[in-house]
Amino acid sequence: MQDFYHQAGPCGLAIIILGLGAVYMAVRGLVLAALVKKQAPLPHSILNTIVAAATQTQADNRALVINALMQQQLKGIYSAMYFLKLCAALGPLLGLLGTVLGMVEVFATIAERSYPEPSLLAGGIWQALITTVMGLSLAIPALLLHYVLLLTLRRLRAALNLQAAGIFQE
Repeated sequence: MQDFYHQAGPCGLAIIILGLGAVYMAVRGLVLAALVKKQAPLPHSILNTIVAAATQTQADNRALVINALMQQQLKGIYSAMYFLKLCAALGPLLGLLGTVLGMVEVFATIAERSYPEPSLLAGGIWQALITTVMGLSLAIPALLLHYVLLLTLRRLRAALNLQAAGIFQE
């Protein structure tokens, strides 16, 4: 681990920690979404509770009530989705920061020595490249999973709106 820290630097370590959190939140969000879908036919499910509350309100306010109740009742899925979006944004930024720090190390080595050894320069270039790859490797799957959860919630919201309006019964 110490060798990896020396190669990837603090940005690489931050990306690893953020990645572990992203894996946890992705699994949590997907499992919660699957459980909500599985319990949907039950009479006292979360979705049926939301529809029952929405049907008791005026037609003008149903969409607002459904959105508010979804935020409240499905907060685990929403928090996973927002955390994955944060990881998708922070991953490349941390990778870019690691790139800049690696290049600063290369130029510092060049400035210190009139004839720097290539092996000394390679460490900074390695850090620049590896943190960029790590940041993108975190961001791409996190963004994809964010959209999977987003589309799941949009489908649920559309079904709830239709059900509350009495147009469609699942």
